[in-house]
Amino acid sequence: MFNALSDFIIYCRIERRLSELTCKAYERDVRTCIEFLRSQGISALVEIRTSDLRRFLAEEATHRPAPSSQARTIAALRCFFRFCVESDYLERDPAHVLRTPKKREALPDVLDRRELSRLLDMPGKEGVWERVHAGKIERDRLLLALFAYGGLRRSELLGLDCDDVDLDRRLIRVRNAKGGRQRVVPIHPGLVPLFLDYARVRPEGPEPALFLGVLGRRLSPTIMALAFRHYAAAAGVDKRKKITPHTLRHVFATELLSAGANLRQIQELLGHKHLDSTQRYTRVNAHQLRGAVRRLRFPSATQASPSELPAAPSAATRPARTLRKAAISDQWPGAAVFRQAQQV
Repeated sequence: MFNALSDFIIYCRIERRLSELTCKAYERDVRTCIEFLRSQGISALVEIRTSDLRRFLAEEATHRPAPSSQARTIAALRCFFRFCVESDYLERDPAHVLRTPKKREALPDVLDRRELSRLLDMPGKEGVWERVHAGKIERDRLLLALFAYGGLRRSELLGLDCDDVDLDRRLIRVRNAKGGRQRVVPIHPGLVPLFLDYARVRPEGPEPALFLGVLGRRLSPTIMALAFRHYAAAAGVDKRKKITPHTLRHVFATELLSAGANLRQIQELLGHKHLDSTQRYTRVNAHQLRGAVRRLRFPSATQASPSELPAAPSAATRPARTLRKAAISDQWPGAAVFRQAQQV
């Protein structure tokens, strides 16, 4: 069974070109399932039945009850056993009938502009760190700004090399994108001074990585995550919201939508394969809804005949409460259109 697992991981990396994190997650889930089945006395793939897989999923649900975790485990098992059938390890697929649990679609937490401004100002504040090595402030300031104004994933950001940044054309080439895809992201004009500041203090050496750690090697995800949590706590933005580096990716998409970008453009900038993945990044608040209603274009006076419009009651026949409402409605932009139509 473990030989089939090794071939499956090679298939995921080479043929399907899944990300390294996805391959590791699939390997961990399938390995846990195999070890559970071996503890139940099942030592060969041909002996596995659908009921055995359901027992494993029930056991896993006690340790990882989140629907998203269960959905990923089922996806890994279905992909693994489908590979076993295609590679002639099995004649039938015992995971074919497994169904993915419905996940709760919740809007992600985002930062407003004041919270984002506080977070981006943290690297330059005094007293945030007890000890600061050379170039740390400039590096962290650029890291946070690229999350918020570039929409890059954590792996994409840490995988950037110096050659991937073209300041002359203001473009970033993302080579380590999810699913093996590549894309080009424009550099916001406000990021150019941050790039120049960091370039002046970045340690010189053979390392091609853009972001370096204290030892001069590529910055690790663990150190980056620790620094981000420290800045979020210092800025006070994590008290009521669950803030991660991916939260700034939500902020990037939300700000693009507010600036007038359509979902197709946001999809290209975020590097999503399907448009459905982009829609969950868009957050609409009540203020935006009211603005959308105000921008509705009502029929002009030439398109509405007087017979089609209701006759307005006189002021003498209307109660005081109705008159107050009428006074308020006069301030509405569409009131002039209706008054003009009534005079025709």
